[in-house]
Amino acid sequence: MKSAIKKPVGGAPASEGRFRRALAALGMEGEDSTRTSSVSYASFKWIQILFGIVLIYDAWTSLSWQHKVASAQALGLPTSSPVLHLLVIVLAFVELAVALSIMSNRGVVPMSWVGICYAGFVWIVFQHGGDFGQDGTDPGVALPYVVVFAFLIGVQRLRTDPDVSKNEMLTLARNGFGLLWGYDALLKFQPYFLNHFTDFLTSAQADMKGTLAASYDQLFLGVTNAMGPHLVAVLVALTEALVAASLISGRGLRIMAPVGFLLSFAIWSTAETWGGPYSMGVSAEAAQLFGAATIYMIAFFYIMTLYNPLDLLRTRSRVLG
Repeated sequence: MKSAIKKPVGGAPASEGRFRRALAALGMEGEDSTRTSSVSYASFKWIQILFGIVLIYDAWTSLSWQHKVASAQALGLPTSSPVLHLLVIVLAFVELAVALSIMSNRGVVPMSWVGICYAGFVWIVFQHGGDFGQDGTDPGVALPYVVVFAFLIGVQRLRTDPDVSKNEMLTLARNGFGLLWGYDALLKFQPYFLNHFTDFLTSAQADMKGTLAASYDQLFLGVTNAMGPHLVAVLVALTEALVAASLISGRGLRIMAPVGFLLSFAIWSTAETWGGPYSMGVSAEAAQLFGAATIYMIAFFYIMTLYNPLDLLRTRSRVLG
């Protein structure tokens, strides 16, 4: 592929040119336009609005008492600490500012970079760089937000240059998303996950006791027991590995992206208890945001717009016609 890197023009920051050259050195110059669907900036607008709504919910959630208690535990501070209260207020303000920028479509690129810094701060300070316990199944809730912010930046570039083959941010976001799935798959192949798969479902069922969601979780648990928990765990791990390979290679995404989306929904609605546990309508987890799998689904909306699965049906119709 020919280099798509151009010298900064019109007073563009030199740092942007260096960043693009660094990505080009890693082979990320843009998407292969022979594989992508025909898209424009407007094709992604609804996803941007959806993500903005999620961020507004996150900002509201972060001001709840339940969230402050969980944050205090994560930081090792008393709930009466002025530092804790100031930190919670500042983070809520930052997230709300990012959300309003995204919803109003003003200053989206700089505020997306702010969002990346915010998510990185949450990942390091609140989530301590991810879940490294024996029962860890993902690298933390905040990192998927980084991926979506990267997609936002890439999509904004389509407003001035609709050529996806020159859009290295879309490629960076796709590859970053693939690495997340690869890490997820690696954790799923660990003995603890393979041998305790049903524990994740039964634990979630306890959190949702007495609700319709608990019955929904019981359905998944019944199917798992019928097939064999170890077999289902292996299938989940293999599926995540295949999704990761597809994302990183950019091949087969019209098939594997819907598979990844459905798997993300299944995880969010069972093991992640729909983003809960909830109390008074908000999550009680420190910097839990809206659940990792939810943001995975939003990232897949970007992928499925860029690599539209319906293209397969259209191609088949033309062949049959």
